[in-house]
Amino acid sequence: MTVHALFFCLRPDPATAMRLSGVSDEIAHRFGLRVRPSRAERLHVTLHHLGWYDDQNDEADTMAEVRRLAEGAADTLRHAPLRLDFDELLSFRRKPRNLPLVLSGGRCLDEVRALRAALGECLRAAGLRTDPQFTPHLTLFYDNTPIEPKPFIVPGWDAADFHLIDSLQGQSRHVDLGRWALTAASA
Repeated sequence: MTVHALFFCLRPDPATAMRLSGVSDEIAHRFGLRVRPSRAERLHVTLHHLGWYDDQNDEADTMAEVRRLAEGAADTLRHAPLRLDFDELLSFRRKPRNLPLVLSGGRCLDEVRALRAALGECLRAAGLRTDPQFTPHLTLFYDNTPIEPKPFIVPGWDAADFHLIDSLQGQSRHVDLGRWALTAASA
């Protein structure tokens, strides 16, 4: 059985991903956390999560339809490239263990918020639901030790495209299903 998580995201280029992976190691050492294997190839900032699909529960057709609608919505988006940087480090505390340690930010991620809003309009016009809750973030790794929010400036990257990803749960693998260029001026 494989559970698939579909989502749109921004992904750093390989060199930036390796640099951010190094930041992850630095943070682990600084706060006495366990250093993890590199997640460089899976680093991303999620824009919209499109659902979880279990391939043993006859959800393949539903996943294919959601993917078709999502790709159609992405085709209609016109948005300029953007810059994203991070200025905060914190743990998300949605559960008691295995807490995501993330880079996030305030105004430095406003362009990401604007892109997400524009993509959300396209997804809703295509008949898909979107979650109104959003905290832009890049998950570095998971740890049981919570880190309180603190200023932590990390340069990000210039995003020239966004991706549709199939995350194969339990396999630590992301399959890139599509990529769309950010080339037009924002509406």
